[in-house]
Amino acid sequence: MDNEHPAASNSASYKSNFAVVHFSRTYDEAFTLLVEARNYLSHHRSKREKPGRDMEAMTKCVEEMRMTTRLIHAMGWLMTVRAVEAGEIDWEDAVDTDNLMTDLRVCIDDQRADCTLLSPELLDLMERAHGLYMRAARMELQVAARCNA
Repeated sequence: MDNEHPAASNSASYKSNFAVVHFSRTYDEAFTLLVEARNYLSHHRSKREKPGRDMEAMTKCVEEMRMTTRLIHAMGWLMTVRAVEAGEIDWEDAVDTDNLMTDLRVCIDDQRADCTLLSPELLDLMERAHGLYMRAARMELQVAARCNA
């Protein structure tokens, strides 16, 4: 992974009072978590039972998909932020106020308390993916509020 991140361009600011905050640590965290999740899912693919056999297998499948969805959306947002920082797009083009991350109930809902039978490794990945998603969603909301002001 490359630790060099492009500097924010002058054109990336909004209404001159909105400076781009660098999200390099969050981006690096998201990328690392995405790789960890991929490795976990790849390693456990052969151990996975067909969904529908029992409630535990179904719960595991649903939570793995929820975790993956969170990671994909968070990474998508962070890549958008990097595009803004690089001057490739404007903030107004980066935020779709009709389709915010906070509107995705499947990603906002935290079902970990109901998943006590899942492995500690998966529960840890789920918790970190939820935390990352919520931070990215808050960042998006802040940008949307500034763009609509």
